[in-house]
Amino acid sequence: MPAPKAADLAAVPLFASLSQEELQETAQLFTVRSYPKGAIVATEGDHLDLFNIVLLGKVQFFWHDEAGHQVKLGIDGPGGHYADVTLGGEPILMSVIVLEDLRVASIPMAALKALLLRHSQVGFGLLMDVVARLRRLVERTKAFTMEDVYGRVVKLLLATAVKADDKLVTERLTHAEIGKRVGATREMVGRVMRDLVRGGYIEVVRRRVTIARTPPKRW
Repeated sequence: MPAPKAADLAAVPLFASLSQEELQETAQLFTVRSYPKGAIVATEGDHLDLFNIVLLGKVQFFWHDEAGHQVKLGIDGPGGHYADVTLGGEPILMSVIVLEDLRVASIPMAALKALLLRHSQVGFGLLMDVVARLRRLVERTKAFTMEDVYGRVVKLLLATAVKADDKLVTERLTHAEIGKRVGATREMVGRVMRDLVRGGYIEVVRRRVTIARTPPKRW
């Protein structure tokens, strides 16, 4: 498998502090791998031998159980990585699926550890990124445990809506998709959405949600 170019790593925030010579040297430690949309690149419980940095495309982290229930977690694009939680040899704690055709730079865990010891600034950058991920996970866990389904649905809609023709509009979302993201059944999500429509807070056209006015924090 080919090694990435130094320019590939230069675009990754983790390696921003390295010189051109250091980037060229570091690139030789990696190999480039490609995966198609829909591929499962890591399964919860696996022991991974490679640390992977996303060069192109997107991945989704998720949990699932034997009954097929699924909770979607964060999404990572270029500059993101998986799976830092296996650096100590522990199994990965979540599964990872490809959302868009993926190209990653992969490095064996042992080589990564040596790299982090050789370039302390890279090690510090990875530490700060892992801390940021932990904070996002704690915030998400808090939302699951402290907020009801209504609050989680409203927070998701507001977080994913973007400006379009002076209106806040979400991506295309089914009730099942929303349920996977907020940890609720499709039926529970449907009830919340119907209440929001009846209250004049949202409009739904072809699975896109338009925020007509900001919903209350509590119903």
